[in-house]
Amino acid sequence: MNTAYLGARRIVTMVLAAALLIQGITAGLLLASPGGRGMHRASAILVLLAALASLVVSIMTRDRKVIVPAVMTLLLVFVQMYLGIAHFKALHVPIGMIMFGGVVHALTALYPSRQNATAAA
Repeated sequence: MNTAYLGARRIVTMVLAAALLIQGITAGLLLASPGGRGMHRASAILVLLAALASLVVSIMTRDRKVIVPAVMTLLLVFVQMYLGIAHFKALHVPIGMIMFGGVVHALTALYPSRQNATAAA
């Protein structure tokens, strides 16, 4: 694993995961309360900024294995924003869940288990 900017990648990925989790929570508020729409839009901007930060940190590593997933994440965020604005809930919700799962998977790759860490040392 390329350890360049590993700490920054971990922080940005955690922020992105938290932003996506907040996005899911505000989606529930969108359905339950009239003020949920503004909160959901604001958290969408947070997700976009976190994805942009992830891309910037990934570009700084100069590793293609890190840059390509960050670009794909940013593209998915833009697709999600379009689907949300167009009210395509049948695609918007599942893609959002896939994005959250992908970011959690990325976190597991950034934090190897102790067995893998001792084997690498």
